[in-house]
Amino acid sequence: MSSTPSRFWKTPGEARQYDTFANTDFARIYPVIANQILDRTGITEGACLDIGSGPGSLAIALATLSALKVTALDSSPEMYDLAQKNIRKRGMEEQVVPVIGDVHAIPAPDTTFHLVVSRGSYHFWNDLPVAFSEVFRVLKPGGIAYIGGGYGSGKIRDEVLAHRKERGIVDDPAHPMRNRFRKFRAGEIEASIEAAGISDYRIINDDTGFWIVIRKSCYDRRE
Repeated sequence: MSSTPSRFWKTPGEARQYDTFANTDFARIYPVIANQILDRTGITEGACLDIGSGPGSLAIALATLSALKVTALDSSPEMYDLAQKNIRKRGMEEQVVPVIGDVHAIPAPDTTFHLVVSRGSYHFWNDLPVAFSEVFRVLKPGGIAYIGGGYGSGKIRDEVLAHRKERGIVDDPAHPMRNRFRKFRAGEIEASIEAAGISDYRIINDDTGFWIVIRKSCYDRRE
Protein backbone atom coordinates (compact mmCIF):
# COMPACT_ATOMS: atom_id res chain seq x y z
CA MET A 1 0.00 0.00 0.00
CA SER A 2 2.76 2.45 0.86
CA SER A 3 5.58 3.42 -1.43
CA THR A 4 7.73 5.82 0.56
CA PRO A 5 11.25 5.75 2.04
CA SER A 6 9.77 5.66 5.57
CA ARG A 7 7.74 2.52 5.03
CA PHE A 8 4.12 2.49 6.14
CA TRP A 9 4.46 -1.15 7.20
CA LYS A 10 6.70 -0.83 10.23
CA THR A 11 6.67 -4.53 11.12
CA PRO A 12 6.18 -7.82 9.25
CA GLY A 13 3.13 -8.38 11.46
CA GLU A 14 1.42 -5.25 10.12
CA ALA A 15 2.10 -6.33 6.55
CA ARG A 16 0.62 -9.77 7.21
CA GLN A 17 -2.39 -8.17 8.90
CA TYR A 18 -3.09 -6.07 5.83
CA ASP A 19 -2.66 -9.10 3.59
CA THR A 20 -5.35 -10.82 5.67
CA PHE A 21 -7.66 -7.79 5.25
CA ALA A 22 -6.98 -7.72 1.51
CA ASN A 23 -7.96 -11.36 1.16
CA THR A 24 -11.05 -11.13 3.40
CA ASP A 25 -12.70 -7.78 4.27
CA PHE A 26 -11.26 -5.94 1.25
CA ALA A 27 -11.35 -8.78 -1.27
CA ARG A 28 -14.57 -7.61 -2.91
CA ILE A 29 -13.37 -4.07 -3.63
CA TYR A 30 -10.46 -4.85 -5.96
CA PRO A 31 -12.40 -6.32 -8.92
CA VAL A 32 -14.86 -3.41 -8.66
CA ILE A 33 -12.09 -0.79 -8.69
CA ALA A 34 -10.20 -2.65 -11.42
CA ASN A 35 -13.29 -2.62 -13.65
CA GLN A 36 -13.78 1.09 -13.00
CA ILE A 37 -10.16 1.79 -13.95
CA LEU A 38 -10.46 -0.20 -17.16
CA ASP A 39 -13.78 1.46 -18.06
CA ARG A 40 -12.67 5.01 -17.25
CA THR A 41 -9.27 4.84 -18.92
CA GLY A 42 -10.14 2.52 -21.81
CA ILE A 43 -6.72 0.87 -21.41
CA THR A 44 -7.07 -2.91 -21.31
CA GLU A 45 -3.75 -4.13 -22.71
CA GLY A 46 -0.09 -3.23 -22.57
CA ALA A 47 2.14 -2.47 -19.60
CA CYS A 48 0.68 -1.36 -16.27
CA LEU A 49 2.35 -0.18 -13.06
CA ASP A 50 0.59 -0.48 -9.68
CA ILE A 51 2.33 1.84 -7.19
CA GLY A 52 2.17 0.91 -3.51
CA SER A 53 0.72 -2.42 -4.56
CA GLY A 54 0.88 -4.05 -1.13
CA PRO A 55 0.10 -7.77 -1.35
CA GLY A 56 -0.80 -7.41 -5.04
CA SER A 57 -4.59 -7.42 -4.80
CA LEU A 58 -5.35 -4.63 -7.30
CA ALA A 59 -2.56 -5.73 -9.63
CA ILE A 60 -3.97 -9.27 -9.71
CA ALA A 61 -7.52 -7.99 -10.31
CA LEU A 62 -6.39 -5.80 -13.21
CA ALA A 63 -4.44 -8.61 -14.83
CA THR A 64 -7.35 -11.03 -14.36
CA LEU A 65 -9.88 -8.68 -15.97
CA SER A 66 -7.74 -7.49 -18.88
CA ALA A 67 -4.76 -8.27 -21.09
CA LEU A 68 -2.50 -5.97 -19.05
CA LYS A 69 0.92 -7.09 -17.84
CA VAL A 70 1.22 -5.53 -14.39
CA THR A 71 4.31 -4.53 -12.42
CA ALA A 72 3.39 -4.47 -8.71
CA LEU A 73 5.68 -1.90 -7.04
CA ASP A 74 6.04 -1.55 -3.28
CA SER A 75 8.86 -0.30 -1.06
CA SER A 76 8.26 -2.99 1.58
CA PRO A 77 10.19 -6.27 1.34
CA GLU A 78 7.46 -7.87 3.45
CA MET A 79 4.82 -6.80 0.93
CA TYR A 80 7.00 -8.04 -1.92
CA ASP A 81 7.06 -11.50 -0.33
CA LEU A 82 3.30 -11.47 0.28
CA ALA A 83 2.64 -10.32 -3.28
CA GLN A 84 4.77 -13.16 -4.62
CA LYS A 85 2.76 -15.60 -2.52
CA ASN A 86 -0.59 -14.26 -3.73
CA ILE A 87 0.53 -14.13 -7.36
CA ARG A 88 1.75 -17.73 -7.25
CA LYS A 89 -1.43 -18.87 -5.49
CA ARG A 90 -3.50 -17.53 -8.38
CA GLY A 91 -1.15 -18.76 -11.10
CA MET A 92 -0.54 -15.19 -12.30
CA GLU A 93 3.27 -15.25 -12.56
CA GLU A 94 3.20 -14.41 -16.27
CA GLN A 95 0.80 -11.49 -15.83
CA VAL A 96 1.95 -9.85 -12.56
CA VAL A 97 5.54 -9.20 -11.47
CA PRO A 98 6.32 -7.78 -8.00
CA VAL A 99 9.15 -5.26 -7.70
CA ILE A 100 10.64 -3.46 -4.70
CA GLY A 101 10.90 0.27 -5.35
CA ASP A 102 9.83 3.76 -4.41
CA VAL A 103 7.44 6.16 -6.12
CA HIS A 104 9.97 8.99 -5.80
CA ALA A 105 12.47 7.07 -7.96
CA ILE A 106 10.47 4.51 -9.93
CA PRO A 107 12.83 1.77 -11.15
CA ALA A 108 11.74 1.91 -14.79
CA PRO A 109 12.89 3.74 -17.92
CA ASP A 110 11.02 6.73 -19.30
CA THR A 111 7.79 6.03 -21.21
CA THR A 112 7.48 2.42 -20.04
CA PHE A 113 3.81 2.07 -19.03
CA HIS A 114 0.50 2.54 -20.80
CA LEU A 115 -1.31 2.69 -17.45
CA VAL A 116 -0.15 3.67 -13.95
CA VAL A 117 -2.49 3.03 -11.02
CA SER A 118 -2.41 3.32 -7.26
CA ARG A 119 -5.01 2.81 -4.57
CA GLY A 120 -4.31 4.26 -1.13
CA SER A 121 -0.58 4.99 -1.39
CA TYR A 122 -0.59 8.72 -2.17
CA HIS A 123 -1.30 9.55 1.48
CA PHE A 124 2.19 8.26 2.27
CA TRP A 125 4.18 9.96 -0.50
CA ASN A 126 6.80 12.22 1.07
CA ASP A 127 7.09 14.64 -1.87
CA LEU A 128 3.97 14.88 -4.03
CA PRO A 129 5.47 16.92 -6.91
CA VAL A 130 8.41 14.53 -7.22
CA ALA A 131 6.10 11.51 -7.07
CA PHE A 132 3.73 12.89 -9.71
CA SER A 133 6.71 13.82 -11.87
CA GLU A 134 7.94 10.23 -11.66
CA VAL A 135 4.49 8.88 -12.53
CA PHE A 136 4.38 11.16 -15.56
CA ARG A 137 7.93 10.23 -16.58
CA VAL A 138 7.21 6.50 -16.82
CA LEU A 139 3.92 6.97 -18.70
CA LYS A 140 4.04 6.37 -22.43
CA PRO A 141 2.72 9.16 -24.68
CA GLY A 142 -1.03 8.58 -24.71
CA GLY A 143 -0.84 6.82 -21.34
CA ILE A 144 -3.07 7.45 -18.33
CA ALA A 145 -2.47 7.43 -14.57
CA TYR A 146 -5.35 6.65 -12.18
CA ILE A 147 -4.35 7.40 -8.59
CA GLY A 148 -6.37 7.81 -5.42
CA GLY A 149 -8.40 5.82 -2.98
CA GLY A 150 -11.84 4.41 -2.39
CA TYR A 151 -13.95 1.30 -2.07
CA GLY A 152 -15.61 1.30 -5.48
CA SER A 153 -19.02 2.32 -4.12
CA GLY A 154 -20.58 3.88 -1.06
CA LYS A 155 -22.47 0.69 -0.31
CA ILE A 156 -19.31 -1.42 -0.29
CA ARG A 157 -17.46 1.21 1.76
CA ASP A 158 -20.16 1.33 4.42
CA GLU A 159 -20.37 -2.45 4.68
CA VAL A 160 -16.60 -2.93 4.88
CA LEU A 161 -16.09 -0.17 7.44
CA ALA A 162 -19.01 -1.35 9.56
CA HIS A 163 -17.61 -4.88 9.63
CA ARG A 164 -14.15 -3.65 10.57
CA LYS A 165 -15.50 -1.27 13.20
CA GLU A 166 -17.26 -4.18 14.87
CA ARG A 167 -13.85 -5.79 15.22
CA GLY A 168 -12.09 -2.57 16.30
CA ILE A 169 -9.50 -2.79 13.54
CA VAL A 170 -7.59 0.06 11.81
CA ASP A 171 -10.50 2.43 11.20
CA ASP A 172 -10.47 3.60 14.82
CA PRO A 173 -8.95 7.14 14.53
CA ALA A 174 -6.73 6.38 17.51
CA HIS A 175 -5.22 3.31 15.83
CA PRO A 176 -1.48 3.88 15.17
CA MET A 177 -1.72 2.79 11.52
CA ARG A 178 -4.65 5.14 10.91
CA ASN A 179 -2.62 8.04 12.31
CA ARG A 180 -0.07 7.62 9.51
CA PHE A 181 -2.56 8.80 6.87
CA ARG A 182 -1.50 12.21 5.60
CA LYS A 183 -4.08 15.00 5.61
CA PHE A 184 -4.01 17.39 2.64
CA ARG A 185 -4.73 21.11 2.60
CA ALA A 186 -7.34 22.41 0.16
CA GLY A 187 -5.75 22.61 -3.29
CA GLU A 188 -2.52 20.90 -2.20
CA ILE A 189 -2.92 17.92 -4.52
CA GLU A 190 -3.78 20.07 -7.54
CA ALA A 191 -0.84 22.39 -6.83
CA SER A 192 1.49 19.40 -6.53
CA ILE A 193 0.35 17.96 -9.85
CA GLU A 194 0.86 21.30 -11.57
CA ALA A 195 4.26 21.74 -9.88
CA ALA A 196 5.25 18.49 -11.59
CA GLY A 197 4.53 20.15 -14.95
CA ILE A 198 1.29 18.25 -15.53
CA SER A 199 -1.65 20.17 -16.98
CA ASP A 200 -3.96 17.47 -18.34
CA TYR A 201 -5.61 15.99 -15.28
CA ARG A 202 -8.98 15.78 -13.57
CA ILE A 203 -10.24 14.90 -10.12
CA ILE A 204 -13.02 12.38 -9.56
CA ASN A 205 -14.61 12.68 -6.14
CA ASP A 206 -17.78 10.63 -6.07
CA ASP A 207 -19.29 7.45 -4.69
CA THR A 208 -16.39 5.41 -6.09
CA GLY A 209 -13.80 7.35 -4.10
CA PHE A 210 -11.26 10.11 -4.68
CA TRP A 211 -9.26 9.61 -7.87
CA ILE A 212 -6.77 11.65 -9.88
CA VAL A 213 -6.74 10.92 -13.61
CA ILE A 214 -3.64 12.14 -15.46
CA ARG A 215 -3.28 11.93 -19.22
CA LYS A 216 -0.02 12.19 -21.14
CA SER A 217 -0.45 13.60 -24.62
CA CYS A 218 0.39 11.39 -27.58
CA TYR A 219 2.66 14.26 -28.65
CA ASP A 220 4.52 14.47 -25.34
CA ARG A 221 8.02 13.13 -26.02
CA ARG A 222 9.84 14.83 -23.17
CA GLU A 223 12.83 13.01 -21.76
